[in-house]
Amino acid sequence: MLQTAALALLLLPAAGALVLALTALSIPRFAVRLIGPGVVWLGFLATLYLLSDSLQNNVAHDFTYWTWIKSGAFNLPANLLVDRLSIFMCLVITGVGGLIITYAVGYMDHEGDASYARFFCYMDLFIFSMLLLVLAGNFVFLIMGWAMVGLSSYLLIGFYYWRHSAVAAARKAFVMNIIGDVGLILAAIALFVQYGQTTYAGVFAAVPKSDGFWIEVIGFLLLVGAVAKSAQLPLHTWLPDAMEGPTPVSALIHAATMVTAGVYLIGRMHPIFDAATYAHNTSAIIGAATALFAATIAVVQTDIKRVLAYSTMSQIGYMFLAVGVGAYGAGFFHLLSHAFFKALLFMAAGNVIHAMNDEQDMRRYGGLWKQMRGTSICFLAGSLSLAGIIPFVGFFSKDLILGEDFSNPNVLPEVLWAVGLVTAVLTAFYTGRMWWIAFAGQPSADRPVEHPHEAPPVMMIPVVILALLTTFGGLLQVQALAPQGWALVSNFLQPVVGTVGWPDSPYELPLTAATLVLAIVLFLVAYNFYVRKAWRPWSKALPWLQALLERKYYVDELYDALIVRTMDDTARVGDVMLEEPLLDGTPGGIGAATRAGAGELALTQNGFFRTYVLVFVGGAAVALILILLVRATS
Repeated sequence: MLQTAALALLLLPAAGALVLALTALSIPRFAVRLIGPGVVWLGFLATLYLLSDSLQNNVAHDFTYWTWIKSGAFNLPANLLVDRLSIFMCLVITGVGGLIITYAVGYMDHEGDASYARFFCYMDLFIFSMLLLVLAGNFVFLIMGWAMVGLSSYLLIGFYYWRHSAVAAARKAFVMNIIGDVGLILAAIALFVQYGQTTYAGVFAAVPKSDGFWIEVIGFLLLVGAVAKSAQLPLHTWLPDAMEGPTPVSALIHAATMVTAGVYLIGRMHPIFDAATYAHNTSAIIGAATALFAATIAVVQTDIKRVLAYSTMSQIGYMFLAVGVGAYGAGFFHLLSHAFFKALLFMAAGNVIHAMNDEQDMRRYGGLWKQMRGTSICFLAGSLSLAGIIPFVGFFSKDLILGEDFSNPNVLPEVLWAVGLVTAVLTAFYTGRMWWIAFAGQPSADRPVEHPHEAPPVMMIPVVILALLTTFGGLLQVQALAPQGWALVSNFLQPVVGTVGWPDSPYELPLTAATLVLAIVLFLVAYNFYVRKAWRPWSKALPWLQALLERKYYVDELYDALIVRTMDDTARVGDVMLEEPLLDGTPGGIGAATRAGAGELALTQNGFFRTYVLVFVGGAAVALILILLVRATS
């Protein structure tokens, strides 16, 4: 039964995607509404069944369904790994993903029937790809799921294919993710060459426990894959542009699934990273740098979805920071926490965008607290959680990471903690700025809708459920307030990723209190800047910094100058010096010579019998002379 449930969990979304793909032009809309979210919720039920067995027996299952390839020493089983880490990820993917797809039933209702079915086909394909990624028991299945996530995200980001900006954003995401795919494929090849294994169990049993050259190479190649998929520095530029997709796509990609794949990869491959000291430490440093980098850019964004996109980069940086110092339980708890409040924020923002005729500039909102009270309250819960304010789940998960960073003895503990603290303070400020501008004060004079309507129940119910999870989810792990308190998430994952053995710092509670106070203060400070306007805007005092942040530190321009333009110039030189004269010129020259020769020979075809006889006799004479010469020489 467990083996069947695991396979059903994987294949249900695939079946939904296939049915919708084959019948998109003819299937009734009510059937799309049933199949699209329905297969994901059935997958959630299958996950709950696997969860109940894991809680009772605490046994990891490596289900092999058949032997896919067997050639000499190469043995590749078709196997799924069902342990507590994969079950945890499946709960997030199918649970939060199910809420998002249910929300999309109402959000995408304005689409035509064919586009409506196509959208849910892509969403089910995406869920299937993520499930294959996290359930894979061997590196080939992992690579297949990894690549299919990139493909389905390309389809979803470019869903509005008639918009040039959406197509460009989808292409950018695909190219960036391909870089990560190459890193992952090379890592898998190196593992097979070194250890002769393709399954996780075989590789982890063969991996040395101490550092070495090849284990570092493999660790850095895996890190390339994780960095690209999770939009960390320097492969981060695709994520903000991914906002071109519909809002449910943004919620699915940025909250519960795709961008957390890199965190999952590091956690799943922790036997490798625990041995690869430099690669492991680098992941923590990249996470800290990305968290701060993205938080500074979010301070100046005016598109409400882009604020949330940069906050996603920043929060994923926190997760990398946690798993990079070995605090896997803290990292995965923040993954769960982030799935709750970020999906909530995107979907509540979608309610507003829907009511504002697709306007995303939050400066044109204002005063929504009085007109969209339900969405405003839910958005506030998500904002306070993102800002790390008690009692919301983001406070518990974020401060658990900061505490683990401060206690870790390996990677610059004080520096990483300081970066995390500054990031937390900036997060509280830009989150407060977003909420106060959009929901408080008076309606903007430029607002596209004078009396916005609240979202229908099919959109509002998933938002309310996520708001409740965001408000009370911190009770899953209360170590931020009580170091000796319960830790359900860490304890659940402990059989797979282990526990952190660092002693608690005596400064942990005072530092937690200081972080909380600063977050509250900065959230309220934003009110004085952007609603009361009692203080002079900081951008007036620092216009150069405002410009720098608005241009995102000119990273896109740098990549354009160093990579895109260089490749364009190289292509132009190759076209002039190689393509035209050699590749195009050679066939053209041969054709011209053939035509010229044929033209000359055509002159002999004059229609006179005597000319043909003369040619025949001359040819025979030449042939006779050649024969005689050959015989004479022999």
